[in-house]
Amino acid sequence: MPFTAANHYDFSGDDITGTVDAHRSAGVWAAQLVLSGETLESTGVTRSDLGFEVRTLVQTLSDGNRTHLLVVLPRVNIDADDGQPSTFTSYAVLYTVHGGSSEQHGAAESYDVRLLSGTASLVQ
Repeated sequence: MPFTAANHYDFSGDDITGTVDAHRSAGVWAAQLVLSGETLESTGVTRSDLGFEVRTLVQTLSDGNRTHLLVVLPRVNIDADDGQPSTFTSYAVLYTVHGGSSEQHGAAESYDVRLLSGTASLVQ
């Protein structure tokens, strides 16, 4: 039974939707993320020990606060004989870096973990 790495992911959950796929000719991964109805630009996809990490800056405020989104997707293998998509669960973290000043009392970052579910497939 031959397995091939999935090259297309669709996922959603907790006000986040997205797709991640490999460019067929160059093998470069690209992502589209939507958070609360807003399409996020400048996403980066990297492969790590966690699977695929998709990162983007959501918002920068004048007080120095910056909000980021990290989506983590598992690597998935597809049975090349039947080509059926595979389901997965995963997570995203919406995190805010507060101010950047070391003179602030309390946590310098805050985290909002969101659950995701989706399908991974092999697109020829």
